Amino acid sequence: MSLLELKNITKRYGNLKALDNVNLKVEQGEWVAIMGPSGSGKSTLMNIIGCMDKPTEGEVLLDGADIAKVSDKELTAIRRDKIGLVFQQFHLVNYLTALENVMVSQYYHSIPDEEEALMALERVGLKDRAKHLPSQLSGGEQQRVCIARALINHPEIILADEPTGNLDEANENIVLDIFRQLHKEGATLVVVTHDPEVGEIAERLIILEHGVIKSETKSSAADDAVIK
Repeated sequence: MSLLELKNITKRYGNLKALDNVNLKVEQGEWVAIMGPSGSGKSTLMNIIGCMDKPTEGEVLLDGADIAKVSDKELTAIRRDKIGLVFQQFHLVNYLTALENVMVSQYYHSIPDEEEALMALERVGLKDRAKHLPSQLSGGEQQRVCIARALINHPEIILADEPTGNLDEANENIVLDIFRQLHKEGATLVVVTHDPEVGEIAERLIILEHGVIKSETKSSAADDAVIK
């Protein structure tokens, strides 16, 4: 059984079909990249996978349970417990330190644990920046705090929306190296991106156009990647 399966997913906004009969499976430990032009349905697909929206039609099976049919309250709980979200715009709380931003995610999940949060920051190379505010961190460092926050509750799926979109080349490489390491350790990654490099190093590349999957390409690049 696939970890995540979308069956005949359609999403309508009035007369507009943002997604049109999409079928997709994601296996445990797989790294999937989703690409496509603006308006292709990438963000809509991410919102549905990330339990931030529901399809108009179809099934979204996570661990075999149809999350498209649950209440909004249950959807929030599933997102909190099973999905780690990494955003292009970071969405850090500007008056909290890096450590506290990670612990906020713990607070909504279980009980804040400073030692565990420090370990999450250490994993992304930011333990020495734990007491810094977002304004005192570079864009790359802020994105790494986001990744630590996404990892802290041990999610079943890490869902990243344009994770390198606001980064320079050096910081993009650092973030991609973290993703390579996570994949090597068995994490399940779904990355929505405009960046061809991100698409190429994923295990599987999905191309969306006009709400329809136009192509799927499998690659061994992620397995062969060398961790820097």
